Parts: sequence; structure tokens; C-alpha cells
Amino acid sequence: MTDPFFDALAAALAGQVATALGTAGAAALKKVRTLVRRKSDDDPEMLAALEAAEEPEAEQPQITALAERLDRAAGADAEFAEQLNTEGAELVRVIREGDTITAGDSSVVNVLNGNAEKVINARDVSGGITFH
Repeated sequence: MTDPFFDALAAALAGQVATALGTAGAAALKKVRTLVRRKSDDDPEMLAALEAAEEPEAEQPQITALAERLDRAAGADAEFAEQLNTEGAELVRVIREGDTITAGDSSVVNVLNGNAEKVINARDVSGGITFH
């Protein structure tokens, strides 16, 4: 099982939350992506995992594979781990806390990370919601 930090980074790198990130989150994502691509220069497995996760049709297995590769690379390279931790801290904070991010048109975007059986994403709800 990978560290949730790497799961969150992999989801972000795969584009799963890119549209929900504010300016600071998008800047952090760009820095993390640059760092991972730089690491990929001498790690073909990292590059393959990153490219597979970035594909538009990528699903959870590709994202998990990237998270595992990030975890292994960070375990083997303390400097990379420190840089990844530093550059990804804000990005992961946004993802982990499930912050509600307000877009420019005042719409609300919720970030769901993980598995859920039933989810409702709504702006205004009047009355109750019942799942059957």
C-alpha cells in the first residue's frame, strides 16, 4: 500500500483534479510535474508510469502504478523525496482536505479522492437527500 501522499500526487499528475485547482494549486502541480519529469530522465519506469497515468483514458490502475513508482523512487532517493514533499505540500493539502475551490464564475467544484458508492455533487440543496 502506498503512502496517501503519493496517491494524491499521482491523481493530480494524472489530471484527475487539475480543473479544480486554484492558481496556487495549479502552480504547485506544474512544479511537481516538472520534478517528476526531471526524475524520469534517468528512470524509464517513472516515465512509463507518468505517461500512462496522463493518458485521457487512464483509470485507477494507471494512477496507482504511478503512486507506487513515486513511492519507490522517493524511498530510494532522499533528495527527490524532499523535493517532492516540498513542491507537492500545497497540492496535497488541497486534495487531502477536500477543499472546496471556487472557480472564477462562482461555481463550486468538489474534489473527491478515493472510492465512493454514492456521491452527490450539488450547489444548493433544499430539503433532504435519500439514498436507496
